Amino acid sequence: MKRFLFASIILGLTATSINAKVIRNYTSQSDDKLVFKVDSIDYRSDLTRVYGKLFGRPHTSNRIDGVTIMTTGTTSTSNDIDGVDFHRYFQWEEEGSIPVELDFPAMKDSQGIQLIFDTPLGHSHTHVKVQPTQRK
Repeated sequence: MKRFLFASIILGLTATSINAKVIRNYTSQSDDKLVFKVDSIDYRSDLTRVYGKLFGRPHTSNRIDGVTIMTTGTTSTSNDIDGVDFHRYFQWEEEGSIPVELDFPAMKDSQGIQLIFDTPLGHSHTHVKVQPTQRK
């Protein structure tokens, strides 16, 4: 029975990873209200997860009340954030960066997206594009 359970778990994890499409090599351009740099985007069948870092001046604080993602023809709001909490102030430590993960409903991969962060200072926009690969 234990072998069957273990095999089922491994098969489930393998099936989930087959459906995922992780894209890296993004360029991000943010306004001055909040700087966010995208590391990668994981397009899964059940959600879209954006991995990145928030950047700010050490020992200052900010707050994120929500995040909206816009692609061609699609607009969705984030249903979860890891690294900081929605509606709660956070502070940058000495290194001035905070890794975060943003979860959105499942969507198709896109060559460019726009992230809109709702902050106490107003909306902060980050434009994200896939960086073209360099041929050798």
